[in-house]
Amino acid sequence: MGKRRFDYERIQQADLVITAMQIAEANGGAIATTDLKAIMVKKFHPSGQDAAQNANWQMNFEQIVGNLISNKAMPESMFSKGYAVDTDDGFALTDKGIKFLADVPH
Repeated sequence: MGKRRFDYERIQQADLVITAMQIAEANGGAIATTDLKAIMVKKFHPSGQDAAQNANWQMNFEQIVGNLISNKAMPESMFSKGYAVDTDDGFALTDKGIKFLADVPH
């Protein structure tokens, strides 16, 4: 298995976790994936390859945002760390996740 290569001109999934959690917190502690994608697109204004449409007929950036939720089994995910739980249509913050956000520098 080779080393993972990063395209530093693209937005990475790990760069979005705290922002996604903050958006969920601002929306009552939970958010649907579709709503999160729309808010993140407005916030980040993806361009270049991030704005390109992929094989799933969505913007690459939208797929990255969706992967925050679909890759919940990853060891460093907000789910694995106990900061969030999966919901039918997105995720909800746990008490641990809310406490974590309170400690994040603004």
